[in-house]
Amino acid sequence: MSQRAASYTGTMIFDGLRSTFASVYAALIIFGAVLSTLVLPLPEELALLGAGWWAHAGALPLWAAWLAAWLGIVVGDTVSYLLGRFLLPGLLRTRLGKRLLSPHLRRWGEELVRRNGIRAIVLGRFLVALRGPVYLAIGGSKYPLLRFELINGAVGLVEVALLVGLGYEFGRSTRLAHEVRFIEIAVGVAVAAVLVIPPIVKWRMVRRHRRAANA
Repeated sequence: MSQRAASYTGTMIFDGLRSTFASVYAALIIFGAVLSTLVLPLPEELALLGAGWWAHAGALPLWAAWLAAWLGIVVGDTVSYLLGRFLLPGLLRTRLGKRLLSPHLRRWGEELVRRNGIRAIVLGRFLVALRGPVYLAIGGSKYPLLRFELINGAVGLVEVALLVGLGYEFGRSTRLAHEVRFIEIAVGVAVAAVLVIPPIVKWRMVRRHRRAANA
């Protein structure tokens, strides 16, 4: 092998390794960003949209963004479930616990799980304002862990495919100058929907439960 060929091969290997490490680093950031919404007051859906946009920017392959985001969802939801299963009674006796999960919301979540566990998982996954209370209630009700993981993981795959894919399409569309205004409006509507609609749905459902309890 000539010196030039050896140098070219070495450069190709180095570039391949650098690209791989960069993709792994980006995937870890996406995983951490999605997981951080467990404790930070930020909608998980925004992290999923950002993951798709970042994938289109070339930081990592789209499949890697999907996988990292999905793993972040599964780990975060499992933590919420385990907290509810093992720590919920003690947590609710603390001031912080009462702020995180009011008695009315707890009773509503437990009743929802008791009536239909699958519906509770699906509702919690797609409504950000209800996710924490519902998953804590699911864990507190001793719902089977394996069944929870299978249902939640499958629903999470659908959500990740939709939102990461939507973020990827936003990234691609921003290259088209005549669609910039449309993209700005679409992003604004998506963000508003994530931030506004779930709290309204949560308020209406909790109010309905209070009326039923007082009847």
